[in-house]
This record gives sequence, C-alpha cells and structure tokens, in this order.
Amino acid sequence: MKRIGLLLTLFTMVVLSCKNNNQLQATTYSAQEDLIRTNFNNFIKASWNAKDMDSLKSIVTEDYTRIQNGIKVVHNQSEMQALMNVYFTGFPDAKITIDTVVVKDRKLFTHWTLNGTNTGVFSGTPATGKKIELKGYVTASFSKKGKLMQEEVYYNELELLQQLGYTLVPPVLE
Repeated sequence: MKRIGLLLTLFTMVVLSCKNNNQLQATTYSAQEDLIRTNFNNFIKASWNAKDMDSLKSIVTEDYTRIQNGIKVVHNQSEMQALMNVYFTGFPDAKITIDTVVVKDRKLFTHWTLNGTNTGVFSGTPATGKKIELKGYVTASFSKKGKLMQEEVYYNELELLQQLGYTLVPPVLE
C-alpha cells in the first residue's frame, strides 16, 4: 500500500512538473512575442511615421537587411536610413498603418497601408502633387533579443507609379 501511495505521489509530482514547464515556456514565448510586436510597432510609429532615424539603432540590428519585391536593397542600418529618406523626401506627410499582424517563431507577418502626397522628389522624379494609397505585405525576422534583422517587403510598384500619374507605354512590335 505504501508503494502505491509513493508511486501516485511521484506520478503527481511529475505531471505537475511537466505542466509548470509548459506554462513557463508559454510565458516566455508570449513575452518574446510581445517584445517583437512592440519593436515592430516602434519601427513603424517612431522610425517611419515620426521620421525618427535615431530610433532605428534600438529597433534593428546593425546588419539589418531589406528585400523589396525580391531585390535586396538594404544591407545595414545606414542604408536603411538612406532608403527611408527617399520616401520622406518624396512623401513628407506619409503615414503607414498596420492592418493585421501575426507573430510566430520570431517572425512577424503583416499587411500595411501607406498614405501620402508626393510633394517632393521621389527616386529622382519630380513631385506630382498626387495622393497615394499603397498596400503591401511584410515578413519580418527578429533576433533572439527582439531586434528586427530582416524585412521582406512586397507591394505593387506599378500601382504606385500609376497613382503618381505615370502610364505604361506598350512596346513597339515590328
């Protein structure tokens, strides 16, 4: 009888121990997920919307990379600042809103919308004065410390150019 009681006690302790470990893992994951969400929100609100370049240092890694429509366009923080300045110059009133966010395994997936008016030079083209609304998608990867390491950004560049007033010229077929 004592053996059965001892075995039941040991079994109960093992089950409770496993349950506590699972709760601890869920809490740790939740804290990391919260950090990733917070850092990404700061990236959008402070870096993009408030145009605070200094905030990049605390939010993204030194070797941060950005892939835009399948092309690697940024290899570090200073290149990101230069890219952001192209948008800030072309669309000084631009604001990004986040439509949806999902975080899984240190990756963040989001749909976003950018609204702004082209009142400055954008990528070497003169201002058109036209308003734009551009929708896109980002897959972002984060370090163990919750810093943004890489973004894969996808949006329709033709739609952006058409909203600015540019048109496609059909090819000459001969």
